[in-house]
Amino acid sequence: MEKATKKQLSLFCFLAGFILVLIQDLKGFSTIDMGFSWPWAIMFYTGLLLMMIGYYLRG
Repeated sequence: MEKATKKQLSLFCFLAGFILVLIQDLKGFSTIDMGFSWPWAIMFYTGLLLMMIGYYLRG
């Protein structure tokens, strides 16, 4: 894989994972209505997995 492509994929995976973890964390605020009800545990662990993939690919 080319270095530029690998860097972009790493950044995309890390940001997507961070957003999933952040959204899962925001469910604690009662004033924020997301408009959907995902299984929160699946979203959290998927976010963590994407963050780990992004971190691994950064090298």
